[in-house]
Amino acid sequence: MKIIQDHKLTIIAGVVLTLILVAIGIKSTIAGGGAYDGLDPFGLVRFGHILTGITWIGLLYYFNFVQVPSLGSVTAETKAELFKQGSIVRRALWWFRWSALFTVLFGLALYHNLGTAAGWDIRIGAAFGIIMWFNVWFIIWPAQKKVIGIVNAEADEKAAAGKRALIASRINTMFSLPMLFFMTSSAHFPIFN
Repeated sequence: MKIIQDHKLTIIAGVVLTLILVAIGIKSTIAGGGAYDGLDPFGLVRFGHILTGITWIGLLYYFNFVQVPSLGSVTAETKAELFKQGSIVRRALWWFRWSALFTVLFGLALYHNLGTAAGWDIRIGAAFGIIMWFNVWFIIWPAQKKVIGIVNAEADEKAAAGKRALIASRINTMFSLPMLFFMTSSAHFPIFN
């Protein structure tokens, strides 16, 4: 099936399936005598925040638990292949930084919508998320550009940049746990009332 073989068509099929199920849900609500007030735009923003957040944190965990440990035993020639234009490493880094940005943008829109109703749980989670986004865009990505050869750098400079990126990435991995905990506790089991 072509839809399953092409990742772009797979995503499109997922969107179409979602829209069909939404339409069925709306129709059954109306047919059952229920009132349908329309889609909440902030519900869609929340969906975007969750989707991009899953992508971002999923890639963060991929880098820290799979890619970085695996690259330690790879030859310089293999690394050169993995770091070249169009490689898995470059594609993963592209998705990583842009999903981080969109997660924060969606999150800021949600936070703004909450206004004074934003509790401390969501504030704590948001603070960790913003620090993590900053690390991605202003520490990890500039360092990775040197490591993977987008920016020319000497071997010792690449090594220092790699260490800097790793430290920031490990900090993000550590911060992801309280960030995720307080993001979910804010709606499901508030800690700070």
